[in-house]
Amino acid sequence: MAGLPVRAFIGRQCNSVIIHGGDGYHYHAREERRKRIRLQCRHYDIGCRATAKIDKESWLLFHVEPHSVHPPDVLLEKDFEVRRSIIEAVHNDKFGLKLRFLLNQIRLQHSATVASRFTRARMHSAMYVAIRSKSYPPIPQTLMYLGVLLGMPNTRRLCVTVDKQDFIFKGVVGCTQLKTVALVFVSGRMLQHLETVDNIHADGTFKKRAKKPKMSQIFTLCTNFGGFVVPLVRVLMMRRTEEAYLEVLKYLTTLVPNFAPDRIHCDFERAQMNAFRTVLPSSRIVGCLWHYGVASSIHASKLGLSPIANDNQEVKTFIRCIAGVPLLPAQKIWTGVLEIWNEVVEAGWEDELRPFFEYFEKEWKPRVAELSVFGVPERTNNVSESDNRTLASVIPQNRPNVWHLIGGFVQLEQLAFSDKLAIEKGNAPTSGKRWKAKLNDKRVKRLSDLISNEQISCARFLHEASFAILAAVHHGLKLNNNDEEDSSGSD
Repeated sequence: MAGLPVRAFIGRQCNSVIIHGGDGYHYHAREERRKRIRLQCRHYDIGCRATAKIDKESWLLFHVEPHSVHPPDVLLEKDFEVRRSIIEAVHNDKFGLKLRFLLNQIRLQHSATVASRFTRARMHSAMYVAIRSKSYPPIPQTLMYLGVLLGMPNTRRLCVTVDKQDFIFKGVVGCTQLKTVALVFVSGRMLQHLETVDNIHADGTFKKRAKKPKMSQIFTLCTNFGGFVVPLVRVLMMRRTEEAYLEVLKYLTTLVPNFAPDRIHCDFERAQMNAFRTVLPSSRIVGCLWHYGVASSIHASKLGLSPIANDNQEVKTFIRCIAGVPLLPAQKIWTGVLEIWNEVVEAGWEDELRPFFEYFEKEWKPRVAELSVFGVPERTNNVSESDNRTLASVIPQNRPNVWHLIGGFVQLEQLAFSDKLAIEKGNAPTSGKRWKAKLNDKRVKRLSDLISNEQISCARFLHEASFAILAAVHHGLKLNNNDEEDSSGSD
């Protein structure tokens, strides 16, 4: 029989080598002699007594005893290669992706014949062994213990930045008894940037918080830097109370004594706004036009106004005008509401719309200072919403393992700092605002100049400027939105 050229590849076990001649039959080395190497079938343990030899002079492989209990497998080397890539993907997974998702991603990279070998039933056990072999400590039962653990020398490595120059975990604050415990994640270079920013966008997200230990939200502080989103601080919070927010913000002011942004954008969460107002009294607290527009329109829907607005353009216009009152200066908001009410009375809709206007008077008139977005570069909190989408893209798994979540924070910090450097060089990290958003900005700016100079009435301003919030009105009223207004139209 003619000899076959010798080939070899690494087996599954340490120092294991599989030898073959390219015909689908595979061997382990059994004995080395002066002129030849004796081989035995890799399936010797299941009864195959096939043998072969390698001639050291020609370095060719010759079959000696035939294979009897199994067919040749020409894809075995490829099988081992793909299996290693699957296990490596599990090891490198930082975000707690489902094993099924990881497996399918690898299978899609290969032919159907190869992919058919890697079923979930076959790989399930091996992938779980790979997960257990990761050097993660057991997950603590509470946020306080997690904070203590992350501060210990042997686990601080979990929070090291991508470039290995810093750690993103800065400390644990709060009290377990008062349920104000929070873990603060921010790198030193982002703290330096935090000291210089003139705007902060604060928001919490819930879907991406870890399953264990128990926590209520991921609280994030971002900034609009050069027209682009740069996240700065991420906090795991036990509760969303005013006391919990105070603990976090006071700690940040100890880390950054000169932290004093001109304005702070948030979503009308009372506890959060009160905490910012207490810790940073010189900063202007600004609400979100989009969230207010949706909230007021949802209330109109609860009052039974959706069918009326759907059938009557005039009623929808009145609701839209009230949804747009944050575009007015704070001192003119109530005047604008009264002028629209006079139009309602003249049109004969006072009975239907009175509860809606009474709702505004009770809920929003006392808050006109934080409601107004007049003259503010960012009229919504979409900077935070954009960061939430980035968080979801890096950590696609909802309620992930806490170690995967922290690993995601590490990568997000690197991406944020890279974006900051790009912006400082005059480069755009993203495409920026859509053309429609820019047109809305210009339109509102022209109308704002007119109202500032008292060249138009508040009612006229609202009729024209409130088109910028039309999508939020449709969303809140649950109407079919055939317009192309973007939820980020003002940002």
